[in-house]
Amino acid sequence: MTSSETPKVSTNKNFAESYNVLKPLAEGETSTIWLVKRISDGALCAAKLVADSKCLRKTWCAERKEKILDEILLSETLDHPNILDLQEIFYTGRFWILVMDYFPDFVDLSDYIVIHGAMSVCDAREIVTQLLDTCLYLISLDIDHRDIRVSNILYNPSTRRIKLIDFGSACKITPLPYTSTPSENGMFLPPEYHRTGTYSPLAGLTWSIGILAYILLTGLHPFLTERDILEYTQLKFLNTSLDEDSREFLQDVLKGDDEARLSPSQLTLHPWLDWISME
Repeated sequence: MTSSETPKVSTNKNFAESYNVLKPLAEGETSTIWLVKRISDGALCAAKLVADSKCLRKTWCAERKEKILDEILLSETLDHPNILDLQEIFYTGRFWILVMDYFPDFVDLSDYIVIHGAMSVCDAREIVTQLLDTCLYLISLDIDHRDIRVSNILYNPSTRRIKLIDFGSACKITPLPYTSTPSENGMFLPPEYHRTGTYSPLAGLTWSIGILAYILLTGLHPFLTERDILEYTQLKFLNTSLDEDSREFLQDVLKGDDEARLSPSQLTLHPWLDWISME
């Protein structure tokens, strides 16, 4: 499905008659992910279960003539290799069920870092490149994921491919600064948010990509507390063996002054991301 196609219409079928629930895969702040098997063909899928009582962000959908989760409206027509395809939508009256692709060879990137520690520069660079490409695709559709962090990325260690997941915090990009945090991800939000309570969409996106890159390259978060971000002046490297090129990249991306920070499109021109010529 491409972004220009008509959105999916919520199915009238009964979820229990269409899928067998096998086991839980993950649990988030407002949702649970289950491994399910489609009865019609035996295909394995991931089903995201969201309680309607916890869904504060809904928008009127003219095609459906009802209010629909923003997460559905913003993600159901996306077509990118690094984003899961939303296959079916169910609504029980109490729960929304979003049935998506399931890739058994992909693991939670956060768990991968915990087990294996810092990644090689080559692997980290490829992940950041893919993530940036995905974010620029979303920006072209005026969509901001708003929750870029390692736990929202699935990773295949064999192919080094990624999948950006969880659009529960996504929103349309506006010219006005954000005045609230979309979720409990304060450690990925830029200094200006901690100082003023507001931040610009693209400057915030660059910052979160920089935090993620730092974690990939060092296995550690650059800040211990949100106060550290508030008082941030100069980037410290907890991993002393990090190469100079990677240090320069992180310093360029994680600038405390949002006006001096590279935009996501400018970031694509950074020498550190020219990984193809380095292979």
